[in-house]
Amino acid sequence: MEYYQGHIQGNPAYEFAGIYADEGISGTSLKKRDAFNQMMEDARAGKLDLILTKSVSRFGRNTVDTLRSIRELKELHVDVFFEKENIHTNDSKGELLLSILSAAAEQESFSLSGNVKWGNRRNYERGKIQSVASGKFLGYTKDENKNLIIREDKAETVRRIYREFLGGYGIAQIAERLMADKVPNTFDQMGWEYSHIYKVLTNEKIKGDFRFQKTFITDPITQKRVINTGQLPSRYLENTHPAIIDKGTWECVQLEMARQREYCKKRGRRRFHDSNESRCISGRMTCQVCGNSFMQLQSKRKGDIGRVYWRCSSFLGRKGTLIPGMSFTPEPNALSYMGNDRKKLTRQKKERKLPKPRPMLCTDIQIQSGAPEDAFIRAANSMIKSPAGYIKRLEKQKNEGNALERHRAKELLDLLLGGKELEGFDYPLSLRLVDHFEVTPEGKILVIFLAGIEILI
Repeated sequence: MEYYQGHIQGNPAYEFAGIYADEGISGTSLKKRDAFNQMMEDARAGKLDLILTKSVSRFGRNTVDTLRSIRELKELHVDVFFEKENIHTNDSKGELLLSILSAAAEQESFSLSGNVKWGNRRNYERGKIQSVASGKFLGYTKDENKNLIIREDKAETVRRIYREFLGGYGIAQIAERLMADKVPNTFDQMGWEYSHIYKVLTNEKIKGDFRFQKTFITDPITQKRVINTGQLPSRYLENTHPAIIDKGTWECVQLEMARQREYCKKRGRRRFHDSNESRCISGRMTCQVCGNSFMQLQSKRKGDIGRVYWRCSSFLGRKGTLIPGMSFTPEPNALSYMGNDRKKLTRQKKERKLPKPRPMLCTDIQIQSGAPEDAFIRAANSMIKSPAGYIKRLEKQKNEGNALERHRAKELLDLLLGGKELEGFDYPLSLRLVDHFEVTPEGKILVIFLAGIEILI
């Protein structure tokens, strides 16, 4: 920069217009070359007549972009001089030579990219991960030696995300809660997306490990990045840096995510979490007969308007499943006559045909509003009153189960050992303890706890 400034200002034939230099940019794309783009804008504004450049590779390593820019500059009557190659673009031979040299510069970019990748792979194989960009995942920064270290303010957010997920909250719910509390995201901005939370919950770096080359750039020119599904070697390194979350908790979260996916797949659901503080049971109650979810409805029948109840969602497509050995008699429709003529009303009652019994369908079952919440309270209190058998089973599970089974056993044990009966419905507690509710053909509610215990109410 000093050389060119002195060279231009020392030449009386030149008028110095400025230096355009992008520090540390590869030159394979114009997107991030702010100074280069400013140079082009100044040329379009008529501020430049001649551009001095050290070499073609300094101007750009993408043949298409380089030639496009030079052609535009020629149309603007701006000459570009490459010192190393001694080429003026206004020369008749300039574009042919530039095509050849730009292609060579592009190939050099491929070669350099390959060298960098090779060096990174060798470092990763030796357990050196200093080249990992810490700004792309939550909870870490780098020390003066470029080693990953925990950034405590962000690490607390990571711990909260793991705690709330295992506490039963969905990824979208966690994002909403973080935004409500104005917690900054990975990039110190106010805003959380589903993908932000998902990456935190699935990134192995959070537990102190590192898998290198999970993705790779297919072309250094387009910078297109794809997931590595076996095209290139990948290696998993353990304990490469301090962990924010212990390995047991991390494994617990992965098992819970797999469980939720299997639950949705089995029941044909698009997502696992549908409940919130105002709709505590939504998405958590299923039909034992057909497996579909129960949905909350409001009666529109005359004489019953406004009553809130639960019913199997398969009624929407009139696909109720037959319950063998059980019959059902529908309620008679309410009379449409509401006048004061008692004789006419009496005649209507006598003349109308009452419904006859028919084979029962799962859509005939109705659960009153508040019954699932009451079932949870009664089921929990029944275990708290007589905990001995449950405690023995849970202690065994806590010692012998996988990470998720141990966690769920501990959660329920804490409730039973506390010995305090529930006085009302506790939504956060139900998220931590209950897998889902199943409605039986008899209209009873089976409370299925995450620890595997089932209690029929």
